[in-house]
Amino acid sequence: MTPSRRAPSRTAIGRAPSFSGGRVLVAGGVCGAGGLAVALFLRVILANTTVRVNSYAPFWFTVLLAGFGFVAGMALESVRQLQRSSPEPEYHRHRSLRQPPELRRGATDDQPAP
Repeated sequence: MTPSRRAPSRTAIGRAPSFSGGRVLVAGGVCGAGGLAVALFLRVILANTTVRVNSYAPFWFTVLLAGFGFVAGMALESVRQLQRSSPEPEYHRHRSLRQPPELRRGATDDQPAP
């Protein structure tokens, strides 16, 4: 382990950081707000076109994008926290995408690493 790469942070008594539901909700709110912003942007574009759309369609489209953004943000933050607290070393290994296949760990002469 090089000095620039640190092991995942641990609490004072040696346990992994606990799961924070508040952070999950905040991440969901931020991504939900992003989905809402995209939906409102598309709603403005739709309002400035000559297309006639049922009045319920833009409302449900806004709800759908904001809801999907909220769920996606919660999922991403949950997975990030679970990976951070996992004792498995594979979750903490940083792989470079620019490294040639021959130099990746686990590569053989016959085939490159996955």
